[in-house]
Amino acid sequence: MTVLSLEPRVAGSAMDFTRVNPRRSLVLLAIGAITGIAIAGYGLFTAKGTRVHGVPPEAIALVNERPILRSDFVTQVQTQYSVPYAQTTAAERRKVLDDMIDEEMTMQRGLEVDLPSFDPDVRTALVAGVELQLFADVLAQKPSDAELRSYYDAHRDKYIRDGEMRLRDLLAAVTPQRPPDAARRDAAAASVMLRQGALLDQVLAQFNLADSRRLLDSGHVDTGDVFDFAARARLDPAVFAAARALTTGQVSDPVGAADGVHIVLMVKRVPPAQRSFGETSNEVWRDVTEDAKRRVRENNLKYLRSKADIQVAVP
Repeated sequence: MTVLSLEPRVAGSAMDFTRVNPRRSLVLLAIGAITGIAIAGYGLFTAKGTRVHGVPPEAIALVNERPILRSDFVTQVQTQYSVPYAQTTAAERRKVLDDMIDEEMTMQRGLEVDLPSFDPDVRTALVAGVELQLFADVLAQKPSDAELRSYYDAHRDKYIRDGEMRLRDLLAAVTPQRPPDAARRDAAAASVMLRQGALLDQVLAQFNLADSRRLLDSGHVDTGDVFDFAARARLDPAVFAAARALTTGQVSDPVGAADGVHIVLMVKRVPPAQRSFGETSNEVWRDVTEDAKRRVRENNLKYLRSKADIQVAVP
């Protein structure tokens, strides 16, 4: 027995399956397409090992899509076993590869837990690595002789051989028994006598002078040659300024200092001298490279600051 619906069908409606309806066809097509894409996407992002189709030619392995380069692998094998790569065994190569994979996984885990944020050694190594990458082009460049010569001419003061001096720094100490004016008179008279050729020991005794360069640990006077930088560190600034102006055999005028009045007897003096370009070419090359690295570092930091959101609390 056939049951007939008493509700009339509207010709051309979406529910009228006896007729072709373009709108209904487009809707069903869209639903099918969306369902297919969803299924394919789920399979793509959840199936293990389906993110890539193979290891690229330049890599020996992929760890979470990060390549271990074949060139690095070959270098590591040769370094570890101290023989050419072709002379290593399959087992040795596999051990190196396993070690590199373990290292890569550990490194990725360190980044995942943000290890650089709380380990200063990791931060230092990371900064050094970034800078080394920045300096790669600088280190690969070879400055021409003309560029080196130009840098040398512009920075000649950097390439001066330090002077040497052998001196006696004689002090007329200020005491309650010898006020500053008296100390200056004794120092001036001692200076005149030394210029006239008097013996040093005689002058020391006559004017009660002491050698300010007496070493505390041994008690004897240091009478050896010293470089200018060492004399600068050991002498009062005013005394050193007077000493560096002297030549061999000269005696300075009295020089006032905090501990009294000094005179300097210059026993031997080798003044500073300009070093030639030939002597300093290696140093010039190093300085040119360091200056280039400094500029690269400054430009990189300037760029990073322009992109960074930096908030600083008031100190």
